[in-house]
Amino acid sequence: MGIFSSKAPKQKEGVKKSEAKEVKEEILTPASQQQSSAKAETVAASKGQAGMSYRILHSPRVSEKAAIMASRNIYVINVPVEANKIEIAKAIKDLYGVKVEAVRTARGIGKRLSRGRIKGERNRWKKAFVTVKQGQKIDLYEGV
Repeated sequence: MGIFSSKAPKQKEGVKKSEAKEVKEEILTPASQQQSSAKAETVAASKGQAGMSYRILHSPRVSEKAAIMASRNIYVINVPVEANKIEIAKAIKDLYGVKVEAVRTARGIGKRLSRGRIKGERNRWKKAFVTVKQGQKIDLYEGV
């Protein structure tokens, strides 16, 4: 008798392993595939399906000016310095399921600082102004 046999799950007598688990199969037809693809286009992706999109969008920019722009379907988002406009637009589409009309970006250069003999600089930053199609909305400020 092995040391792990006592921890193995016990099976009922007369029941095989293949019979214990029932597998439910779904039959795919062209009509059902079209319905599922239509639903996927309108619904925003969940965290697991969005891939690397969560790494491109850091956080929404919370300011009075950003709130005014959000009422005009322009959302301000902090992004990495290395991100380009195409990646930003794709990430917004994947995460929120909206159509992006335009992406504008602004970069900030970290200021040089000196405190006595110690020299350094602040971090560089980049923000994106994302214009969304009229009638669509992103809930960026939910929970902020």
